[in-house]
Amino acid sequence: MSDEQKQIYPEATVGALIYNDDGKILLFRGAKFGDGWVVPGGHVEMGETLDQALRREVMEETGLEIDNIEFAQFQDAINPPEYQKQRHYIFLDFFARVSGGEIKLNEELQEFNWFDPKTVLKEQKVAYGTQKFVLAFNERVKNKKHGLFGRECKDCEKLRMECTEYKTGWQRALADYKNLQAETSKRRGEWAQMSEVQILEEFIPVYEHLKMTVASCHSREGGNPDAWIEGVKYVLKQFADILKAHGVEEIKTVGEKFDPKYHEAAGGEEVEGKEAGEIVKEISGGYKVGERVIRAARVIIAK
Repeated sequence: MSDEQKQIYPEATVGALIYNDDGKILLFRGAKFGDGWVVPGGHVEMGETLDQALRREVMEETGLEIDNIEFAQFQDAINPPEYQKQRHYIFLDFFARVSGGEIKLNEELQEFNWFDPKTVLKEQKVAYGTQKFVLAFNERVKNKKHGLFGRECKDCEKLRMECTEYKTGWQRALADYKNLQAETSKRRGEWAQMSEVQILEEFIPVYEHLKMTVASCHSREGGNPDAWIEGVKYVLKQFADILKAHGVEEIKTVGEKFDPKYHEAAGGEEVEGKEAGEIVKEISGGYKVGERVIRAARVIIAK
């Protein structure tokens, strides 16, 4: 049987109109396609996506790598005149930008050239299917529906420099911010140490006065309870002054109404003349800074 008789369904093929950053398009010629300029492409193999098939065919026929792949159109090609074999094809056309590689033609293509897409149809013999492809490319560029396909804009260099400056500035700002974070973390540790030292320095005189009070009582024969008590009261006042200076307040207890926010009930007693819930005894004091409770006061309340 001939090839024409063997074909039952149309064959799906992919083709790439390759362009570069100068806006020129790459066309090829080969004996297989007569003397008209064509685009590289071929059949979609089983298990391949269109993207994979396009990249493979371009690499096999031209040695080039492509990116920015974009579907352009499809063409119904029934017995195209530039093909040696009479077949029915479905051309799936894609635009693609050359991104790397070096042109190395295979046995199907023997010549290549970069053309201005605006004039190539007037100056060169281009295969019928490829003519529609070039026209579609020019229409897309004209309408700017999908950008200029990598062509340089008027102020591209200026904008590129501005982008680089912005990126550099952003990177510098990010580095400064990270340095600031590290410095702040270091300072925070130093501040915490300084705060601890400051508090210790404030409590050292209190400790010294308490030692002096105890030593004074032991040095006197028989001791002097009144003097010792006065000394302890003075030390307590020093403690209270330091706590107050740091915003620490004692939580009021005896005579106050029990408040679970500030108090912890350690028990209850029946006390004549006291309302239920009134605090009648403090077991251990409570402290707060503003409204934040450092330690709740443990109390006995009236039943």
